[in-house]
Amino acid sequence: MWALVENGNVVEVYGYPKSVVINDIRYPPDMFTLHTEDEKKQIGVYDVQPKEKPDSRFHTFGEVSFSYDADNEVVKETFVVADKSLDDVETDARDDHDNFIINEGLKTQQQNECKREAHHMIQRYQWLVERYIYDNTKTIPDAVATYVENVRSTCATVCAAIENCSDIDALKAVETNWPDDYLIRDYIR
Repeated sequence: MWALVENGNVVEVYGYPKSVVINDIRYPPDMFTLHTEDEKKQIGVYDVQPKEKPDSRFHTFGEVSFSYDADNEVVKETFVVADKSLDDVETDARDDHDNFIINEGLKTQQQNECKREAHHMIQRYQWLVERYIYDNTKTIPDAVATYVENVRSTCATVCAAIENCSDIDALKAVETNWPDDYLIRDYIR
C-alpha cells in the first residue's frame, strides 16, 4: 500500500498499483513496484506502514486514517480498537413477540461455540444410542461412553471458565483441550 503526500499531508492512498497523475505527469501502475523507494519519494509517494489488525473475534476497529511520519519517511495507518462486549446487552428494539432483542456478548458466543463443538463430537456416536434403544442387547461400548462423558465434562468446565472471565485477555486465555477419540474412531458414523 502506498500514499501520496503533499506538504506533509496524506492526500491519497493507493491500495493496489494503478495509473496515477502526479504533478501533471501520468505514471503507469508498475511504477509502484518497479521504482525504487527513493524514486517514489521524489514524487511524493511513500510506503504505508499498516497497523496490525485486531482479532475480529474480540475487537472492533473504527475508521482508518493515515498520517505522514516525516522522521521515518513513512505513512502510518491508524485506527481505534475497541473491545467487544463480554456480556449480553439488551437493546431497545423488540422482536415479533414484543420481547427485547438481546445482543449476545462474547461470553455467550464463546459458550455457544463450545457447546456446538461438543455436540458435533458426540453426534458422531449417536447411532450407538439409537441402536441400543431398538435392541438393548447391543450395548454402548464403555470407551465410547467414557469419551462422551469426557466431552461433556470438558464443555462444562470450559463454559464455566468463560463465564468467570472478567476481561478480554482472560477470555482469550481460555483453552479447550478436547478428549481424543483415537481409540473409538471405528464407531464413527
